[in-house]
Amino acid sequence: MAVDARGETASEVPVPVAAEGGHGAPDRLGSADRRPMWATAAVVATYVALAVVVYWNAWSTDVTTHMQLGADQYANVWFLRWIPFAVLHGLNPLFTTWANYPFGVNLVTNTSSPLLGVLGMPVTLAFGSIATFNVLSTLALAGSATAGYAVARRWTTWRPAAWVGGLFYGFSPYQIGQATGHLNLTFVVLPPLILLALHEVVVRQAWSPRRAGVTLGLLVTAQFFVSSEILASTVVMGAVCLVTVAVIGRRSLAARLHRAVLGLVWAVGVAGVLLAYPVWCAARGPGSVSGPIQLVPEAYRADLLGLVYPGAFMRIAPASLTRTSATFANSIVENGSYLGVTLVVTVVVSAVVLWRRSVPVRVAAIGGGVAWILSLGGALVVRSAPGALTGFPLPERLFTHLPLLSNAIPVRYALYVALFASMILAVALDALHRRVVARARAGWLRTPLGSAMAPGVLAALCLVPVIPAIPLSGFADPGIPAYFDSPSLQRVPVGSVALLYPFPSSANSEGELWQASADFWFKMTGSNFLVPQPPGRAIAYNPAIGYGADTITSRTLVALAAGMPPAETPALHAALVAQLRGWHVQTVLASTVGLTHPVQSVQFLTWLAGERPTPDGGVLVWRHFLG
Repeated sequence: MAVDARGETASEVPVPVAAEGGHGAPDRLGSADRRPMWATAAVVATYVALAVVVYWNAWSTDVTTHMQLGADQYANVWFLRWIPFAVLHGLNPLFTTWANYPFGVNLVTNTSSPLLGVLGMPVTLAFGSIATFNVLSTLALAGSATAGYAVARRWTTWRPAAWVGGLFYGFSPYQIGQATGHLNLTFVVLPPLILLALHEVVVRQAWSPRRAGVTLGLLVTAQFFVSSEILASTVVMGAVCLVTVAVIGRRSLAARLHRAVLGLVWAVGVAGVLLAYPVWCAARGPGSVSGPIQLVPEAYRADLLGLVYPGAFMRIAPASLTRTSATFANSIVENGSYLGVTLVVTVVVSAVVLWRRSVPVRVAAIGGGVAWILSLGGALVVRSAPGALTGFPLPERLFTHLPLLSNAIPVRYALYVALFASMILAVALDALHRRVVARARAGWLRTPLGSAMAPGVLAALCLVPVIPAIPLSGFADPGIPAYFDSPSLQRVPVGSVALLYPFPSSANSEGELWQASADFWFKMTGSNFLVPQPPGRAIAYNPAIGYGADTITSRTLVALAAGMPPAETPALHAALVAQLRGWHVQTVLASTVGLTHPVQSVQFLTWLAGERPTPDGGVLVWRHFLG
């Protein structure tokens, strides 16, 4: 095996996360770990326990009824219930008219995460989709930490170092911010595994090209069905790291090129076949949107000082700093770029010290640096909320002209900053531990506790500043009316169309929970989903109703719920009745809880229906609407 001038074996070409063996660590993937499996189980158990603490306000009350309140969360609950319903009833899981009837919803365009719906089916069918949302949210953090641990474990010899790396990746400020309701963005188990599989295809090559390529293709496919945005950014980071591989490992590239190309061909072939219909559905299928999905992605850019200014979800966060960081990325949820001063210094110093000795650190440093620059968006922002794309231009500006990448929110590249930082931290702790063991001639420093002292202190200095303020708040029972889980619901014709009030929209999205709780007994007009609006199939958006089909019914009923009832004129009555009859509405189900003017709402709906409602299980029911 040839050795280059830097003392690195020529066969040890770097990879998207790291390169095998660059600092003497053994290859972990595919080789039996001789240590007891209980050690790995214990690592995973700590991650699960910490994830439960994060969501303790759900687990300590009733995980089947209590959840984080908000429109995105309600949409997630709806998506998780839809997949089992579609599978068991032979319906298309990627498009439906059971919401936003009669126009329908393209669920690939939306953040439906069908893979998570499939994974959660047993919980959903047994306990409901609120329970599934809480369970998967918890497993998203623990599973992501485990994936980060697997990456770090491949290139470390000391298990606690890999544990720290996985801990930071799975519970990073990015993760904690998105954990407030974006399940599709916190379930980032697959990006590290995709990079590991890419390492197998390009560098390690212990598997056959077919086996490695098929594995990579399946992982890519799976990520598409969790979040296509995360898949796109993972592809970008994989490409960045492959270029790094080609440059750093150019001396041994020719020897590995043939098998690498075969593996990549298998990966592209598998993913291409499995994703052909879903991609067509997203681009040209029913309910698809032509043009940008994210209306203002550049409004969510990381700040130059975001690495060292703690956000609102950190336990140690001086008010003088959080007042400033609250404006970063225009959102405390999206602002996940914080690493802390000690971790930033540790990563930079480790990259400098280990640069020549550790190919993994070299590649991770380059990948992390590129990810950080991309997270800053198309123009530099310093201590202010992002606005128009003006100021010092940055490379991410090029993405605004690309069809797929133009929809990516720049600050979310902080995910990969955290991943690569966790890798460098793990390698640095491992190197420090080995150095202590090697230099300790005798005595307590050679004991497990003594040799762990120095790396343990360094790990604490890095992790303490990023301790999150947990458990997360904002959990409550959303107050789904009992009617939707009672025998009274069976008086509504199964599969018929119901008009829910408040009308499902961005302003009032509780209807999605009602339909999910009712196990899709009825079809629902309106929604808080992304739908196209003619002409041109552009994304539908109206300042009054938010996202959703802009119709006279939606405008009228949203205004009514907001306390601005329209005049009850014959012309309006005729227009509404004509539209609702065209939609085949048979029942009206209304709740006035939380409305500022409930009497006005009941009066208007009674005028529209031509009959008085029947109270039942917390809702008002017009059973023979327009009948």
